[in-house]
Amino acid sequence: MRTKHFILILCCVIITTIFFIILGPAGEPNDSLKSIVTHTHQQLNKLQENLRVTEKKKLQIDSKYLTLLGFTNSIYTKESEAYNHYNIESGIKYDGGRQIALPQQKSSYNLKEDNIPDDKSFVEIIPFNGTKSNFSIVTYVLDGQAPLAILLAQNVAAKFPEDHLLIYDLGLSEDESRGLTAYCNISKCSVINYDLSVFPSHCLDHRMHAYRPIVIKDALTRSKSILFTENYIRFRGGNHELQKLRSKALVSGVLSWSTATAVSTRTHPKMFDYFQTDADDFIFLRMIDLDVTLFLDSPFVENNIMLPWLKCVLTLECIDPIGAQWNGCKYNKKPQYRYSGCHAYDVSAFNIVLGLTWHLDASKYSMPSEETNFFYKETLEKATKILENRRLNSSDTSEHTITEE
Repeated sequence: MRTKHFILILCCVIITTIFFIILGPAGEPNDSLKSIVTHTHQQLNKLQENLRVTEKKKLQIDSKYLTLLGFTNSIYTKESEAYNHYNIESGIKYDGGRQIALPQQKSSYNLKEDNIPDDKSFVEIIPFNGTKSNFSIVTYVLDGQAPLAILLAQNVAAKFPEDHLLIYDLGLSEDESRGLTAYCNISKCSVINYDLSVFPSHCLDHRMHAYRPIVIKDALTRSKSILFTENYIRFRGGNHELQKLRSKALVSGVLSWSTATAVSTRTHPKMFDYFQTDADDFIFLRMIDLDVTLFLDSPFVENNIMLPWLKCVLTLECIDPIGAQWNGCKYNKKPQYRYSGCHAYDVSAFNIVLGLTWHLDASKYSMPSEETNFFYKETLEKATKILENRRLNSSDTSEHTITEE
């Protein structure tokens, strides 16, 4: 489409040049012609440069990162569902607790540009390839957040005693790591020391949260399905509610809760260019967050959701467009779907991918925000106070009530 526009503009410029040559002043043909030719060359150079800049906005990353994330050679050759014609409800059925995958179609994302190199160094960084569990609850913990992760581990053990908890350590101090391991020393809880330094440096930026899709993808190599949660989340519901959510997630492969904010409101306009789409298409699509989200490990999710999402977050210009910032939101702009001035980084990319995959139908992968009694949030300050009171053998047993602040 851009090439056609370029050719059309070029023809218009040539026709205009001939017209001016014919009708130009008779006494100054050489000067007039020289000026027109110079101006024409400048415009053509500008158009070519703009075309090159536009073409650069593609989600192409070093194939070594795809290898680290578990996109192996088989992923490049196997057939997977194409979201343009794929009926997910007929592709994955739920039958007595068993997942039944029906014949797959060719993936809509082309991976040919990301061939895995024959590099012996990759032997040392092969991702997890052990026995996958059926289901895991997954979170991560950063430096200074150990109290939140400790109380989450206790909350999960109380509410879902049969389910495994994976805690990704993304930079705890030695003291915090020992403390967390002491609380997570049962067979249903594991701490995974994950090294983000092998990825682009911006993946360590807490602003962008680029590490979240990385953690989710790694967890999906270890479990057939996961419930990803932030470490400040505490669950009210029990196993019965969780099983109902897992059944719903089997339909689409991803399930979360919607917000009242449009995707276009929290997404920098330049990010849409990397997905070859327009921000105006997302003005009525409600954004979902990543506080609590279910993921299914399937070829459809892997190729149509995880792959383009990770390609964006690993590309600095995609996840962090020039001019993007995380604060300074102005939701009083009219109309409300206009860009608010603050960008949601990995969440924005996630919502664009989901919108494109499901043709802007959020009902396929989200639930109303009103249905959030399943969990609540707890602050780091409160979590730290709770642990401190326990250390002091505090008699106050009401510190950790099931209420949302």
